[in-house]
Amino acid sequence: MGLTWKWDPQSPTYGNYGNANQWTVNAGLHSLARESTQNSNDARIEAKPALDFNFIRLTGSRRDSFLNALAWEEELQPHLRAMGDEASGAVTAGNIQTGLDALANSDSMVLLAISDYGCRGLTGPEYSNIDSEDFGNFVKLCRLDLFSGKDEAAGGSFGLGKAVYWRFSSIQTVLFNSVVTESDAVAGHTQNRLIGVNQGVAHRLNDESFQGRGYFGVKDETENVASTWAPPDLVRELYVDRSDDRPGTTALLVGFYDPDEPETVQRGVTGVIEMATALRAGIEENFWPLLARRKMDVTIRVTDNDKQAFRVDVDPEDTYTELVRALRRFDDGDVDEELSGPYSVVTREIPIDVPRRKSAPTHSKFTHQAQLVVTISDDQKDTLENRVCLFRKPEMIVQTIDKSFENHTYHAFLLTGGAIHPQVEDNAARSADDFLRFAEPPAHDRWIPRAGRGKTSQSSLNAHYAPPWLPNLRKIESEILAALYEIFGAPPASDGKPPASVFKHLSFLRGEPGHGGSGSTTTAKPSVTIEKWDVRNGKWHITFQIRARNRPNGWRIAPTLFFFGLDGRSIEIPWEAISSKDAKMDGEVAILAAKDRGRFIKATLEAVSTDQLPIPAEEAAIDIALRDLSTLDGQVPNL
Repeated sequence: MGLTWKWDPQSPTYGNYGNANQWTVNAGLHSLARESTQNSNDARIEAKPALDFNFIRLTGSRRDSFLNALAWEEELQPHLRAMGDEASGAVTAGNIQTGLDALANSDSMVLLAISDYGCRGLTGPEYSNIDSEDFGNFVKLCRLDLFSGKDEAAGGSFGLGKAVYWRFSSIQTVLFNSVVTESDAVAGHTQNRLIGVNQGVAHRLNDESFQGRGYFGVKDETENVASTWAPPDLVRELYVDRSDDRPGTTALLVGFYDPDEPETVQRGVTGVIEMATALRAGIEENFWPLLARRKMDVTIRVTDNDKQAFRVDVDPEDTYTELVRALRRFDDGDVDEELSGPYSVVTREIPIDVPRRKSAPTHSKFTHQAQLVVTISDDQKDTLENRVCLFRKPEMIVQTIDKSFENHTYHAFLLTGGAIHPQVEDNAARSADDFLRFAEPPAHDRWIPRAGRGKTSQSSLNAHYAPPWLPNLRKIESEILAALYEIFGAPPASDGKPPASVFKHLSFLRGEPGHGGSGSTTTAKPSVTIEKWDVRNGKWHITFQIRARNRPNGWRIAPTLFFFGLDGRSIEIPWEAISSKDAKMDGEVAILAAKDRGRFIKATLEAVSTDQLPIPAEEAAIDIALRDLSTLDGQVPNL
């Protein structure tokens, strides 16, 4: 069968120097684990599909035979070299040049075949010059960018996850082979729909200019390159053969490497096994709910030429024992009244306010009750201790909320939308899933908005939901933390130091210049140190010390209590009582009189907040600010 590569002539009005979509996908094996597993999970048509990752290391004649089948010498490599010549002006071109050099300087190459079974394959017509309603999976994957077309239960909404395949090919080249169901047959064909796609850059070769994207297949009557229904010997020669006839797709990443650690692939079979092990860890950490519910079988293999060097069936229960057992107990309705020891499980409802949706299917605003599940940890350490895993119906961890409590080690997760009762059809749960799906940025790694450098795009919400919706998302975190405080209590004191929830040394007083022994300028600003604190009967009980420079006029200082919510805003809180054995009190004003000797004066105060608080005392961070009232009443008499 005559397979060939073709790049269209370069447009005189537009040049593409790489597919920007792939740069929205993080490098690293954890990112590959997230995106590739999500892609297969979204395409599932069976209750329990299978996903197989096969790292294939080729050397000697096997490498030569593969490259020959890929039309390497006569077609693909010359175009890639021409693309590499654009390295001074395009990031992708530089990566291609580096990839070519690595292949030229090594006697081996690595492929990664990602094959799913029990999933919808590459269905539908060949080209995209039709109504979008008629697009099949083939056009969406191989012919389009930034087109998703997924339903509410899908993992993403941007159509960017497929870019992960090219991100991990050192020469930006991926082959696809697909099997479709009888009902999705194309011109009677169901087996081995084969095509290759190079996501390169605009380039010149033999005095001709070409577009960046090229295709590997058969030429049709219009001289365009189309997919072909390949015979078994050809798909074996190209290492895209499949182990059974179940529908699904195999993606072969040619010249596989990890962009974060490109040297690993050069360490022979040992390096490839290291990458396989890292991929396993990424799948377990990101998809433990999916695997715990036995909704997918995942296998990772390493093949050195024709010899199997490594194989593992991914099972998160060994690594995340507490989480897997807690999820299964939740599904069985077997939860405890309180946490009493390792593996005990409690639940709490977490309200999520879903705003009015203005695009179809429209709905009014409503409150969705998510489920927080908390369990006490055992002695085995792992990466998800003291973190709350957030996920919805696709059962991929979108984000974690990190929160530690002294003397407690726990695991927790928040089930939302269709993840709570996957077997139950619930329109409200589906709508909650949809809201959270659109809240995710392209990397699908966040619901809770951040500010500053941590801010990511959540622009899809604006297109579908009536504002405001940011407060709704931020409230998820505050509700989770409130539930954790209710379970574990306020952070206990440690070594006489305030817990992380107490902010120190926020003062309204301005420092005054003074002179040290060397003539340097020093600050005279009074300071406050919180020495003891606890919450009793909904009130903060605080012991603190005020320390100020000893000056002739003394000081009149009004200590003021502030609460800080999770959004960082402060609220002034009245005192119920305040007293001191060291200073004279004028109502809530501490009078620190001057001393005959000494550089500093200080006083210890004991105070109790009111119980009329805007948020529960246990949920607040506190600070004591100092207001200087000395100038209002003149000099302060000696006591």
